[in-house]
Formats: sequence, C-alpha cells, structure tokens
Amino acid sequence: MPNDPKPIVLDSNLIVSAILSPRGVAAKAFEIADENFELFATQETLDELQGVLARDKFDRYISKSDRLTLFEDYTQVVKVVQVDLRVEDCRDPKDNKFLALAIAMQAIAIVTGDKKDLLSMNPYKGVKIIGLKSFVENYQLLL
Repeated sequence: MPNDPKPIVLDSNLIVSAILSPRGVAAKAFEIADENFELFATQETLDELQGVLARDKFDRYISKSDRLTLFEDYTQVVKVVQVDLRVEDCRDPKDNKFLALAIAMQAIAIVTGDKKDLLSMNPYKGVKIIGLKSFVENYQLLL
C-alpha cells in the first residue's frame, strides 16, 4: 500500500460480485483498491453486505459458510467508522449510506457496479463515482 493511501468507498455490489466471481472484474477492482487505497465502511454498509451474502440464491456459486468467511475477511480489511451525516440525494435510498460515508471520510471516489443510480450521480459533491472497469483501467489517476 502506498504511503498515506487515499480513502475510497466500495459499494456492496462490488464486494458481492468479487466474492461470487473471484476472477472477475469486481475481484480485480477489489484487489487494486485493497492494495492502493484506504477502504472505509460503516456498520450499516457491513450489515447490508452481510444480509445480501446470506441470500440462498448465491448457494449455487459459493457455499454460505465460505461467503461468511470471506465477509469476515473483508471486515478485517476495511476501517469501520461511524458516520452521523445523513444524505438523501440518491434515487435508490439504499445507496445514500455510501454517499454519506464518502463525504464524511473525504473519499476521493466511490467504486460501484450500480450503473443506474450511483454512477449517474458522478461526481457527487467532489467525490468521483467510478464504474468497475473504469477503476481497474484508470486507478493510477487517483493515486
């Protein structure tokens, strides 16, 4: 990790995709983010992620116990912070917590696969909102 890594926020869909498809673009985006940036989450974003990963529909890709283990590994990588800021600007209210986290931590970017809600808001109050492929191809520009 570089000296004094810059803060970024990863949307839950990126983490879920990285866990379900460990050789996919989301997994590569996570690897790059983990190696080069400071990752932040809140208890609220972790609760959402854990709830999504517990869904039975993912059993055909990876066992529930393996998903839980990978979730626990993720919680060791991110810095969990409390954010009191409330944001209500996103069309999908479930995404507001990622916007609030990014603003509160002065993140340089949110990385997401959410094309219709979060990506359509780029930039948001000085925070870049970047798709997975674009992040993988251009992350050096954020360093």
